[in-house]
Amino acid sequence: MIDLFSSGGWFMWPLLVCSICVVSIAIERFWMLQERLVAPQGLSRQIHNLIDRDILDDYQERVFSELSSLGSLLITAHQFRDSPRQILESKLEEKSVEIKFQLERNLSMLGVISSVAPLLGLLGTVVGMISVFASYQMDPANTSDFLASGISQALITTAFGLMIAVPGIILHRHFELKVNKLLILLQAKTSQFIDG
Repeated sequence: MIDLFSSGGWFMWPLLVCSICVVSIAIERFWMLQERLVAPQGLSRQIHNLIDRDILDDYQERVFSELSSLGSLLITAHQFRDSPRQILESKLEEKSVEIKFQLERNLSMLGVISSVAPLLGLLGTVVGMISVFASYQMDPANTSDFLASGISQALITTAFGLMIAVPGIILHRHFELKVNKLLILLQAKTSQFIDG
């Protein structure tokens, strides 16, 4: 494997960095986009109980807001509960935009890496092919075996780039769908909290 990597040339190093970034972002997003962290079960009921007993203070509001995305939305709804419905909806929409930005964190980077990796691989292949044919022109006595081995080495970067891009694109799409699902869940739970 190390021989295969080194035979790809120096273009393999940026591709290695890209692969590490894809894995890191995927692990981080898999952890952060868990439903139990974004919209914990029973949080609405817990906040409702504190409100009913009139013991929800500023410290608890801050803790709930920092605890999860749902907590942040519910506390915003509670803070503007006496405002006209239009203002309440406006404040919740502002908070939703902020939460969406947090949930989508690093997804654009994942998309960029998934797009750039095959291009880097292709560039490595083109540079490798140029060097193979340049060495052949300098010494035409080289056999076709030499050309074949040089071309196969040049194609390693393209293969590596595609190996990064394909899972990266799949993960990017998976996380986009997960974010949309979580946003719908947050909206539903916030509506229940307001109407409840």
